[in-house]
Order: sequence, then C-alpha cells, then structure tokens
Amino acid sequence: MRPLGTIVVGVAGIALWALLLTAAGRNLADSEAEGFEIEDMPVEWAEPNAPADAAAEQPAASAHDAPEISVGTDQPADAQAPPTEDTAAATEEAGVRPVNPDLFASPLAAEPQKLERIEPRAPLDTGELETERVKVVLLPRPESVAAGLIAFGPRNLKLADIATTDRMRMCPTAKGGDWPCGMVARTQQRLFLRNRTIACETDSADWKGMIEARCRVGELDIAKWLAENGWAEAPAGSPLAALTNKARTERRGLFGNDQR
Repeated sequence: MRPLGTIVVGVAGIALWALLLTAAGRNLADSEAEGFEIEDMPVEWAEPNAPADAAAEQPAASAHDAPEISVGTDQPADAQAPPTEDTAAATEEAGVRPVNPDLFASPLAAEPQKLERIEPRAPLDTGELETERVKVVLLPRPESVAAGLIAFGPRNLKLADIATTDRMRMCPTAKGGDWPCGMVARTQQRLFLRNRTIACETDSADWKGMIEARCRVGELDIAKWLAENGWAEAPAGSPLAALTNKARTERRGLFGNDQR
C-alpha cells in the first residue's frame, strides 16, 4: 500500500505543475498581445528640453502663415534681407559671425587707390654680389721647420700675416739668463699640428720653392694661434698685430719666462 500511495502523490504533483505552467503561459501571451501606446511613454524620454504638452498647445500652422519663398532660392524672403546694425550686434553677442557683403568682404574688394610711379632703382653692382672664391688645397703630413714655417718635402710654406720665428732665437728670462725660445716655439707648433692635414689658400699643391699662404687646421687659423699664444710675432700693419701686442702685455710665449 505504501508504494501505491507514493505513486498517487507523485502523479498529483505532476498534474499540478502542468496546470501552473499552462496558466503562466496564458498570462504571458496576453501581456504581449497588448499594444504599446505612445501616451504611455514618459514625457522626459520623448523630449527632455520641451514641456510635456508643448506640442498640444502649439496651434497648427495654416496656409496663410507659411513663409514666403522668393523666386530662385530655397530660403524664405525674410532671410534674404540684409541684417541691420541691431541684428548684427545681436548675432555677434550670440557668437554667430554674420556673412554679409557690408560686414564681411575681401580686402581686394576695396576701391583701388591711385598709384604713384617712382624712379627705378640703380642697377646692382655685380662685383658686390659675387663673393670672392678662394681656392683651398689640402696638404698632408706638414713638417714644422720653425714657428711660422712649414715644409712638405722639398717645398716650403710661410704662414701669412706673421713673421717666422728663428729656431735659434734666444729670449731673456726674468733672472737675467737666456732660454731657447725659438726651439720651444717650433715644438709648440709641431704639437699643435700633430701631423694633421692642413688646408691652405693656394692655387696648386705642386709649387716649387717657397710660397706664402694662410692655412688652417680644422677651423683654427695656424698663424692666429701662434700670434695669440706669443710663439710668432705679427709685423706692424698685419691684421694679427693686436694679438702680438696682447701676448707681449700678458708675457706669453716668446715674451715670457722659460717655458721649458
């Protein structure tokens, strides 16, 4: 008897569960069949910045209230009229730039002014325009013969704007003795060049004998360096004479004490 009672209770429960599912399905179908009316939509969803019944209070526009359209344009006739000063001020305050021929126009639209003819300028001097071109020759392996004098094998080159310092020159010391300033000046020039290739202002690298030219090591003028440090003297009238006077005043190089 007990198993039979269990079966009866189970069947009854299944039947009750089926009835409940049937009722829920009917309620869901009825709710979906109902239409969604526009009146049920919240007003703030439809138009946030407008009152709920703004559309209802606004009267329908009649045919007599329609704006007048000018011929050949798509804008109302009122839009074609030029803005007045009050309208322009109002639009400017509102941050809108009015586009109007009287308010906004190209400078080229202004009336041309009377032109005045002046005398033509004098022709340019071609000599002032053309820069002087100086030929520069690279000379490798320079040999210091003396301060201000460089040799390239059998060829010699004297540096311009300074006098060559005799390598046998002796200079006085503060204590009354002498020191071989000429040999020290040649050594200083040799240390400055360090066997580097120098650039000299000359027409050719195949000269014979001795020539005089301005030479540089990189961006440094060799003669200027010697005069500035007092290892060579610039004669009067030379562009480096002021450097020699300064070196003599500051007792540099040849004008100082024993540099050994």
